[in-house]
Amino acid sequence: MKFKNIYQVLLFIFLPFSSLFAQSNFDQKVPLDPRVKVGKLENGLTYYIQQNPKPENKVELRLAINAGSILEDDDQLGLAHFTEHMAFNGTKNFEKNELISYLQSIGISFGGDLNAYTGFDETVYILPIPSDDEEKLRNGFLVLSDWAGGILMNEEDIDSERSIIVEEWRTGQGYTQRMRDQYFPVIFHNSRYAERLPIGKMDVIENFEYETIRRFYRDWYRPDNMAVVAVGDMAPEKLEALILEYFGKLENPANPKERKLFEVPEHKETFVSIVTDKEAPGIQIQLFYKHKALPTQTKADYRNFLLRTFYGGMLTQRLDEIRQKPDAPFIFAGTGYGNFVRDLDYFSASGVVATGKIEAGIQSLIVENERVAQFGFTQVELDRVKRAVLNNAERSFKEMDKAESRSIVNRYVNHFLEGNFADGEAWKYEFYKEIIPNITLEEINALAKQLVRDENRVIVITAPDSEKENLPSKEAVLALFDAIDQMDLEPYQEKLLADKLIQNLPQPGKIVEIKHVPSIDIHEILLSNGVKVFVKSTDFKNDEILFTATGKGGISLYGEEDHHTAYYAGVLVNVMGIGDFSPSDLRKVLAGKTVSVTPNIGLYSQNIAGSFSPKEMETAMQLIHLNFTAPRKDQELFDVYIANQKTQLASAQANPDYQFSKQVNKILADGHPRAAGIFDPEDLDKIDLDRGLEMYAERFSNATNFEFFFTGNIDLETFKPMLEQYIGSLPSKPDSLDTFRDLGIRTPKGRSESIHVGTDEKSQVIMLFTGETDYDRKKAADLIYLGEILTIKLIESLREEIGGVYGVGANGSMGIFPVGNFSFSIGFPCSPDMVDKLIEAAWTEVGKIQESGPTDEDLNKVKEKRRISLEENLKRNNYWLGQLSAVRTYNLPWEALLDGQKAIESMTKERIQKAAQEFLTKENLLEIKKFPALK
Repeated sequence: MKFKNIYQVLLFIFLPFSSLFAQSNFDQKVPLDPRVKVGKLENGLTYYIQQNPKPENKVELRLAINAGSILEDDDQLGLAHFTEHMAFNGTKNFEKNELISYLQSIGISFGGDLNAYTGFDETVYILPIPSDDEEKLRNGFLVLSDWAGGILMNEEDIDSERSIIVEEWRTGQGYTQRMRDQYFPVIFHNSRYAERLPIGKMDVIENFEYETIRRFYRDWYRPDNMAVVAVGDMAPEKLEALILEYFGKLENPANPKERKLFEVPEHKETFVSIVTDKEAPGIQIQLFYKHKALPTQTKADYRNFLLRTFYGGMLTQRLDEIRQKPDAPFIFAGTGYGNFVRDLDYFSASGVVATGKIEAGIQSLIVENERVAQFGFTQVELDRVKRAVLNNAERSFKEMDKAESRSIVNRYVNHFLEGNFADGEAWKYEFYKEIIPNITLEEINALAKQLVRDENRVIVITAPDSEKENLPSKEAVLALFDAIDQMDLEPYQEKLLADKLIQNLPQPGKIVEIKHVPSIDIHEILLSNGVKVFVKSTDFKNDEILFTATGKGGISLYGEEDHHTAYYAGVLVNVMGIGDFSPSDLRKVLAGKTVSVTPNIGLYSQNIAGSFSPKEMETAMQLIHLNFTAPRKDQELFDVYIANQKTQLASAQANPDYQFSKQVNKILADGHPRAAGIFDPEDLDKIDLDRGLEMYAERFSNATNFEFFFTGNIDLETFKPMLEQYIGSLPSKPDSLDTFRDLGIRTPKGRSESIHVGTDEKSQVIMLFTGETDYDRKKAADLIYLGEILTIKLIESLREEIGGVYGVGANGSMGIFPVGNFSFSIGFPCSPDMVDKLIEAAWTEVGKIQESGPTDEDLNKVKEKRRISLEENLKRNNYWLGQLSAVRTYNLPWEALLDGQKAIESMTKERIQKAAQEFLTKENLLEIKKFPALK
């Protein structure tokens, strides 16, 4: 179960528009996607149905309840969320645990596929269901209808769930929660929202009467207050008939309670909330200019959403340029228009600042908006953001027939709950092409005074307790707004940029050989510089090509004296840019283009990866070439980056989560100095810029070290000259291939470590089994299955039977770097006084599998999940990219990619039992337990 993010951006907002458009048809309502059928049953239940072919044989179902924590009575705080939990604890047609077990048996995983969330104003249930089997499809609708009107609320089930809710609450405790609890009442001033966080109050959770939660369920789970959304591979008339059959008999209560809407009152004065906590990892400033939620009905509303999108995007770009300057007032900053709750929108400007720069940071955010108010944006800035927004709309249009159902279904959920637009990609693209060219600088610039106003304003400053003496007073913060009138500002100056990524094209190489592997339809291309390229053309997406290229070596090839520099060598290029372009310049040049290329240097390899649209093929290939050949040195950007990193690392030292991660990493590496990254700010001084660039050049100086993999909508005849021009021209030394050096880093075994950090009464357990072993593909699969089966058993035991955890999981894998190895982990958060009991319970479940193997039922659950996953993955580019790379990494035959189904069918209980016996031993175990700091 997961909360809806209350900062989720509300996309659609209103602004008066110029007389040019007042004469047009902008008062018309935005149409729904013509592919969706919307209806209402006689009992008032709303439904949305759309047939969508991807993925095949699956329907995404949602049950949206127009009720959340805001509707709770004073004795029900937390019971909207508790009701959501009870939906999985026994219904009219499924006894407790039977529901989850049944859904697992048809390939649906709990927490991954099957889920739900509760927000202030809504509760949404998520259920993907197979559509190629009549019984499974009908049972999916039966489950949904049970949630709508058949949750049992048995007393023993309610009592057993109380501790699970407490554990979920426990996982959310910490500095973020403590500070949020102080400033939320300021943001939601004098409103019910300040008192109705979905997690609720634990004294209510632990002590409420059974009838209290049943009352909430009766009051708000009713057909006139809910919607069913069904999107997937099934005829609409079939889905409609099922909705009528399973939901048509639901009845509304005789005297239904009014579903009220709740307001957040406006206020003239400016509220300042300054909050500190000893575990806070840094200083953050947030300026909220609150607005009443604005309409989302007409074309005018839609158009004005775009204006705010443009405004926030352009202002954020300016702030990003400021942060890269020496002595910048903030480490990073951004702006945007969003939505807190249904009644309340906001324009925000926020940033993270260093010690002593809070006032400078706030002032900078105010000044940049005032600069726009006085001088406006430039036409170049507007044209750039127009290209980016129009490109996104075009991409969505191109992919509309290849979009997966899970990416579509939420638009209708939000249309029902929030009134958001649910237009189709084709309409949106045509509408954007019509209106974007006519959006003017004048109307964008006019937003400065409309979005940023004196009333309804809240400033939130959060900081560590150690910064208390450096924090400004509320009066000093308010004075910054008055000081703006005395400032003499100058217009923003747009930097002129080159119009080409590469001014002089390199001498191209040649394709020497092309081999086709028909069984999996890939082409292996050998270039004249010795580089091998593997290409799989697909039609899974219309506007997507993915790539990766990996070479052996990485940080391991450098001595201990170079470790810190080597660790950051790849980062430096991302910080400073390539060719003639800084990262900020590059973002401007690439605005409106769908292309991403990122290099990285790891411990035992170096890699470059990304994605691009087919129409940006040459741009992508140029970026790949430049990342190999033209890393950019920029001392100023380097100095700013190091200074900001020092500030953030220094601030993070007080954060218990950071301290836990830091100590865990040291334990996992057994103290080896070459394993860890940089955790302490003083270590940043050990990074040498020139040496880092030298290392980067060395790691990317021999393209023959790399093998390139491309998957997606690739026209091979168009692609081949690009390969010759930009990959075939890369420098290479075919007779001098690198490999990695084994640094001797090994995870310790047979040990138990306790880490004491933080003040909250919560613990974390990591049970890690590791060791060296020859890589075996079947044994690797055995460990994966063992992890998934053990996760099922741990949920049943640690969560459902004991009630000691909210979440728990296990997973296993094998690898070959730096030597053949295996890794298997079990992890969960819990109460400190439950650590030993839960570890013992986990060992009990391990022991059962070691003694008797998994049950047929559990093995079949995992097999069915993996069968469905394989069917879907075989039509995804990212899956094939990973598989092609894995074949080469593990030296497998290409035909190994064809035996996925056979591998599933051949998995046995005996293999999984043997894996548990061989690998999950005390001798292989490193046990790490987190506890609160000693007092």
